[in-house]
Amino acid sequence: MSAVNGAVRAQSSAVSRLLTEPRYEVMPVDGIERKAAALPEGATVTVTASPRHGLERTIDVCARLAGRGYRVVPHLAARMIADRGQLERIVAHLEAAGIHEAFVVGGDVSPPAGGYADAGDLLDELSALPHSLARIGVGGYPEGHPLVPAASLLEALRRKQRHADYITTQLCFDAEALARWVRDLREAGVGLPVVVGLPGVVERRKLAEISLKTGVGASLRYLARHGRQIATLARARRFDPTPLALAVAAAADGAGLGLGGVHLFTFNQLEATEAWVRRTSSC
Repeated sequence: MSAVNGAVRAQSSAVSRLLTEPRYEVMPVDGIERKAAALPEGATVTVTASPRHGLERTIDVCARLAGRGYRVVPHLAARMIADRGQLERIVAHLEAAGIHEAFVVGGDVSPPAGGYADAGDLLDELSALPHSLARIGVGGYPEGHPLVPAASLLEALRRKQRHADYITTQLCFDAEALARWVRDLREAGVGLPVVVGLPGVVERRKLAEISLKTGVGASLRYLARHGRQIATLARARRFDPTPLALAVAAAADGAGLGLGGVHLFTFNQLEATEAWVRRTSSC
């Protein structure tokens, strides 16, 4: 076997490991259960929380997906929850539906519906309640947040890690930035496993809109500095995550990051994203 072939095989193997049991993020729109049929039996599906529809829609969709045999993870947005009573009702609904994991985020509602200003506040409240959530995830920002200083983000993760089991990152197109961020977390004493957020096979215009809205402009500037990648993105109707997955897998292996898998932002493009996962992980 030549050195080149060996390197290619090593890359493919690293990507296959990264794509083992991926998480598929969906938005709770009408018909999402039908689209989820494209996913493997027992796949992990995370369901976002929309200020437009409210947490009730998220919980309802989660219950229906759980009833179809998926492992479901609702997003609980702190700023959308009015009070302890609503949180208790949500927890009870999740337990009744057999859902034992949640992803706790701050949310974008302004002003907050109640007394929970961020994910840390909601985690503190959850810890004081009886519930059946065996795993709780929190968000991370490898390239920063458009409204929150880096030092504040790090301190928030320190606060949240006592209640959390893993971190899922925001979209990131820069594997080197991701690797630096994980190393910085470890040096700062944050030891939670990191699940890296990658785009699925999604429409490029939607991906660009969401990326700019959520503050990953640095990633887009990174792409712009790499003409070949941005040219490919511009020509294609859909984003191909393969080069990014290869770069992330290589960076993770090279730096010994021990990533805890991937979280695929599908924008409900489940059929195309799942086909890519099957094709890429079998190479």
